[in-house]
Amino acid sequence: MGEIEIIHSIRKFNRNYVRSIGLLEKTFLNTGYSLTESHILYIVKEEGKTTATDINKVLHLDEGYLSRIIKKLISNSILIKEKSQADKRVFKISLTEKGIKEQQKLDELSSCSIAGIISHLSQGQQEELAQSFNKIMRLLYGQ
Repeated sequence: MGEIEIIHSIRKFNRNYVRSIGLLEKTFLNTGYSLTESHILYIVKEEGKTTATDINKVLHLDEGYLSRIIKKLISNSILIKEKSQADKRVFKISLTEKGIKEQQKLDELSSCSIAGIISHLSQGQQEELAQSFNKIMRLLYGQ
């Protein structure tokens, strides 16, 4: 298989996968949150308390865009921003109680969505698919 065929195969998969998990919809899983907002909430949940800089190390967004999203999530009482005790120039971002509930809802909806997509596969096929995704992550990102 030549390079062009490899690229076309990957792009074909990407187009189908993006459609199948609903990434072309206006909001992620009809929640009112964009995919980017959902990712930010996931990162904050995983880190506990983090900074915009640390979020951006993962997402690689325009800083102004990230700042506007964080401000929106703060104004909607999803995130809270506090000055760091260690460095007063740094603001730590964390989930509010409402944010925790919203992130849990997003996580559950995402898991249910994937469960629905793979429900027609046998247990063995689901395991094979998961192993294939693990291999893709290892090959592309060393994870």
